[in-house]
Amino acid sequence: MQPRSGRRRMMLLGLVPLAVAAAVFLPSALSATSSGHVQPLHGHMRNITQIGCGSATHVCSIFEASGSINGSGLVSVDTFPDASRLGFSAAHTVIHTDKGDLTCHEAALFDLAGADHAFVDLCVIDGGTGDYAGASGYIQESGTFDFAANLGQLTYDGKLITG
Repeated sequence: MQPRSGRRRMMLLGLVPLAVAAAVFLPSALSATSSGHVQPLHGHMRNITQIGCGSATHVCSIFEASGSINGSGLVSVDTFPDASRLGFSAAHTVIHTDKGDLTCHEAALFDLAGADHAFVDLCVIDGGTGDYAGASGYIQESGTFDFAANLGQLTYDGKLITG
C-alpha cells in the first residue's frame, strides 16, 4: 500500500503548482479579454506621400487606409532615418475615420540602400476619439516607400482593443 500512497502523493504534489498557476494566471487572462472588445486588423495603406508640416523634422506623411480601418491618415515624423543602410525612424500617427480618430506612436526600420526602400513598422495604439477613445493594441506594417517618386504603400495586420 505504501507505493500507491507514494504515487498519489507525488501526483498531488505535481498538481499543486498547476492549480496555483491556474489560480494566478487565469483570472488575469480572463479579465484581459473580458475588459474590452478585441478586433483583428488587416488591410492596406496606399498613396503614402510626404508633405511639409510642423513636426519635429518638418516632415509628415499622408495616406489612405482601407480594410479593418478606413480613413485618411497623417504621420508626424519625430526622427528621420539616418544615413545608415538600415535607417530608424520614430513617429506618431492619427487616422481619421467615420468612427473617430485612432492614434498611435511608432517606430520604423527602412532599407535605405534598396531602390524601393522596404520598411517595417510597429504602431502601438494609444487611444483616440469617438469609438477609439481609450483604445489599445498595435498595427504591424510592412511596405515600400520610393523617396524619389514620393510614393509608398503598405499592408497591415494587428489587434485593436476597445471598450
